[in-house]
Amino acid sequence: MDTFARRISRIRWRRFVEQINTVALSILLGFIVWFIAINQENPIVQATYGERLPVTVRGLPEDLLPIQDLSRETVQVVLQAPQESWNNLEASDFTAYIDLTGLTPGIHDVEVDVDVVDPRVRVVSIQRPALRVQLDRVVSKDVPVRVEIMDTTAFGYEWQPPVVEPMTVTVTGPETQVAQVASAGAEVSLGNAKSQVERNQAVAPLNVENQTVPRVTADPAIVHVVVPVEQWPGRKEVAVRVDLNGQPAAGYRLSSVRVNPSTVVLLGNADVLAQVPGFVATEPFLLADATGEIQRRVQVIVPEGVTVLEGTAVDVTASITPIEGGTTIQQRPVIQGLGPGLDATVALDTFDVILSGPLPFLEALGPDDVFVIVDLTGLLVGNHVVTPRVVVPTGIRAVGVLPATIEVVITATSPPAIGSTPVITGTPPEETPDVTPDLPETATVTVIVTATAEPTTTSPLNTPVATSGATPVATPGASSTGAADGQSTRVATRTPTP
Repeated sequence: MDTFARRISRIRWRRFVEQINTVALSILLGFIVWFIAINQENPIVQATYGERLPVTVRGLPEDLLPIQDLSRETVQVVLQAPQESWNNLEASDFTAYIDLTGLTPGIHDVEVDVDVVDPRVRVVSIQRPALRVQLDRVVSKDVPVRVEIMDTTAFGYEWQPPVVEPMTVTVTGPETQVAQVASAGAEVSLGNAKSQVERNQAVAPLNVENQTVPRVTADPAIVHVVVPVEQWPGRKEVAVRVDLNGQPAAGYRLSSVRVNPSTVVLLGNADVLAQVPGFVATEPFLLADATGEIQRRVQVIVPEGVTVLEGTAVDVTASITPIEGGTTIQQRPVIQGLGPGLDATVALDTFDVILSGPLPFLEALGPDDVFVIVDLTGLLVGNHVVTPRVVVPTGIRAVGVLPATIEVVITATSPPAIGSTPVITGTPPEETPDVTPDLPETATVTVIVTATAEPTTTSPLNTPVATSGATPVATPGASSTGAADGQSTRVATRTPTP
């Protein structure tokens, strides 16, 4: 009996284990199917990220500095991520860095780490897994400021030794770099100066070969430089003043005067030159009745015993321009672009047009020189608000038009009746031109209208189309009778409108 029970127990256990295995296999197969489906919809992609990532520095000790410029270091990474994550990746999602915490002076190979915002993105590899960094102690020293003059003064002048404040600056940086600094250079450009030059100039750490030493800063970074400029003895530079004579023509004005050269260098005794003011005049330059630009070569007038270094003749150009003015005129509108079969009514008969320009041009304007265009192109029957356009001659400016917009009413014209021709009986108008005015108010005019019809058809009289200014009146009892040629004749009367 015990043997039988044990056998039953083993059978039951074996069945239980088989059921567990079946369930586990089902779960595994389901997971595999789910994974395959997910992978097909959002597959895992491994590739190199297109942008290079800048490397930042962490944990740099305060008393150490790297020799090289680590701010320019970048790395490229190979990533593995679902397609959906790839589609949303940006460079700002990554942080590439090196950690210098606890390092001492010397050369070190520091590992590059990359952090990613999206946890589904995995960094497979880094192009440069480590950077070689040389650390030096931070030191400082004082060096003199050396001013370098980049160009020269104007002719007849010379510069004196510059004065700089402060005369020394403190340079700070890695010990290896600071040891190379011999001076702090300040470059100053004189730009053909004729008087003292003052500059606030930035300084650069220089070695003995006047080359800039990187990774070193100067305190202060800007110095004040003064370069004295003196004139040679027996020489004096003065401005040229043009002696203008006369006035331009009426309606014109002198807008500018250009002199080449604008200054001249005088040579002579120092005492005589001291009496010369800051300018010399030219011979008279005539402007009488001028209406355009005048170019002329004139002589400068210098005191006795004084000569001009490069000659006494100068070129003078005087620009004469019309005086600007303004006026307001009234213009009737010109309709353009009105479609066939349409009439247009403009709310105003005239527009006020404000014009600006040279007075001679404004005074010469004629009645047909300015147009106010009301363009109705593409507009259909109805009320429209249109902006007028002003056309003016060259040289004149349309400052504005009043009103700026105008209402235009577009209506359709009445087309004539198709297939009928009204005929007025009696003496033709050309033979008796004054027939209509002599008719009494109650007089009637017989109108015979012919039209193609069936020979035997009889129909009530239709109202004929009357000429402009007349009101058609049907005659009672009138009828249409067949004609031998197959046409019918309709007879009606109309009363002329006085």
